Amino acid sequence: MIDLGLTGKRAIVAGAGHRPPRPGIGRQTALLLAEGGARVACVDLDEARAAATAAEVTAAGGEAIVVTGDLRRADEADRIVAEVVAAFGGLDICIDIIGEATWGITPDFTEDAWDWAVETNLKQVFLLFQSAGRQMRTQGTGGALAAVASVDGIMGSPVHVAYGCAKAGVVHLVKTLSEELGPYGIRANAVAPGAVFVPTEEHPEPGPGVHAATPLRQPQALDIARGLVFFCSDLAWAVSGQTLPVDGGASVKGVWDFPPAQIETLLKL
Repeated sequence: MIDLGLTGKRAIVAGAGHRPPRPGIGRQTALLLAEGGARVACVDLDEARAAATAAEVTAAGGEAIVVTGDLRRADEADRIVAEVVAAFGGLDICIDIIGEATWGITPDFTEDAWDWAVETNLKQVFLLFQSAGRQMRTQGTGGALAAVASVDGIMGSPVHVAYGCAKAGVVHLVKTLSEELGPYGIRANAVAPGAVFVPTEEHPEPGPGVHAATPLRQPQALDIARGLVFFCSDLAWAVSGQTLPVDGGASVKGVWDFPPAQIETLLKL
């Protein structure tokens, strides 16, 4: 069995609560970290959501605490990190999965909508990683930061311009943090999901063709969680500043996007 090096590690998962019909990436990440032996602080704006995830971790034999707060404020980010450090005696892993897309054509996008999207998808990641990074630097024992970005931060992002720009900021943030904090043994990386599968009555399981833009199959919450946990494990001890698309192959498709029938016709020419 591969040792991920997570046993006893002290971890924050920001956005650990599950808010249906969203896929529940934070919940899956908390459960997966605990399965690997980490002690998990389930952080969320909503105490009931965080408590539900923490209860699942505990029921599965893991250790979890609940911490609530609004990471869009620097003082709250500092308080949350301080509470986790007080409970666990330090901090080794900090994962931020918080974010939400807003939709709108750029010429009609309002300033308020822009500010909300950037604050929700970028500012809070910066504030949490700033505080967590300071703590890890002071400890002198290294650490790992991992965030959820998006393929919209890597490619064009029509109809949600602010979300794409904010997620591009997350991609840049982990690069900068990796360079600044690397000398202290602190890594920073991001996972960039595409369209994450959420079960429905018509499609209870992901599969080819369920989402037209995904050649393989849509990723599920667990797929994103696995990428985040990989970045925080010993398997990735030499990986930093990277953004890993976990999107079922959507972001590598050619610009022509030929349907299979048309490819067959072209091959006969």
